[in-house]
Amino acid sequence: MTHPAEEARAHIMSALEACQNDPALEETLGKLVVHLAAAQKKLFPAASLPADSAACIDMLRKAMDSLAQALKILQDLDTDTPAVGIAAGAIARSLKSLHPAVQQAKEKAARFSRPPAANRDVAAVNVNTMLSMNTDHQFFTGFSEDIDEGGIFVATFEPRPRGTEVVVNFKLPGDRAVSAKGIVQFVREYNPTTPETPPGMGVKFTQLMASDKKAIQDFMKSRAAMFYDE
Repeated sequence: MTHPAEEARAHIMSALEACQNDPALEETLGKLVVHLAAAQKKLFPAASLPADSAACIDMLRKAMDSLAQALKILQDLDTDTPAVGIAAGAIARSLKSLHPAVQQAKEKAARFSRPPAANRDVAAVNVNTMLSMNTDHQFFTGFSEDIDEGGIFVATFEPRPRGTEVVVNFKLPGDRAVSAKGIVQFVREYNPTTPETPPGMGVKFTQLMASDKKAIQDFMKSRAAMFYDE
């Protein structure tokens, strides 16, 4: 049976070959290579480890994060060149080959009981990017369309369990840093049949400064919020 890391690496090489053979993608290739190289850097040593080992799973997760960023670069391109479709398909297949091992590890970990709430630390979740019109991270609201009843969707392959208390740190345009307390309200698992839909978790705000709330509302005037009906 082929190691998932080896299978993923083969698909990555197909994606690179498709882009390298299309002169129209010369400018995009440099950005793409950064993320694909980061994925390969994790997959190469992972292929020599048992696919269900903790060290291997950690590398596969990190490789999936890099692959997701590479896929987004291709999806954001305003071109219909065949190479884009070939490369995007290859990267999607790479993600699909890694997903089962990572998902099985997650399900195995979930079978172990969580410590009592009183003994759990509040986890800090850093959204390592500045939010913009094109980031996968996005604010969400309910029927009221009020951010007080919503929060932020954090795109990640490693979402925290529903009900987990977190502190979310992120930046808005203008380099404004925001830190808010929240609770994981919903989790969107990675679906290999729709790789263009980012996995992640919706963190409902439980404590948000008034000035930060206003800054978020101003940002939401330029980018519509997700809708989430509990």
